[in-house]
Amino acid sequence: SNSEKMATAVFDPSKSQAGADTIADFLRRPISGDLKADKIPGVGAASIKALEAVGITTTYQLFGKYLSFKGEGITPQEHANLFYSWLKNDVKTAAGYTATVVTAVAEKLNITYPGLFDISDFDTKSGET
Repeated sequence: SNSEKMATAVFDPSKSQAGADTIADFLRRPISGDLKADKIPGVGAASIKALEAVGITTTYQLFGKYLSFKGEGITPQEHANLFYSWLKNDVKTAAGYTATVVTAVAEKLNITYPGLFDISDFDTKSGET
């Protein structure tokens, strides 16, 4: 239905604030589980507070939340959109950094679960910023 589609915000990886080096550094680093120490690109003090308010207190829980949106038949684009919508609408992560968080988490988990995310699947040539 139309209202259902409107409820899902659209993730655009080109809106990520993190440079390729920042993402690459994050992908190489081991995860401790500590949201602050793990330095997820786009997750600063304000977003950590917002995540804690919805019960996400560890990096593992955030990864688990991302994975929870991967229902049967859900494409990588739909998966990213659902996580992006949850961060934007329910968590209310820091404005301007939501796409960065989605990119970082999706790329990190794609290492463990290949095919979960491919940034080239997203059509970002629409000219919108």
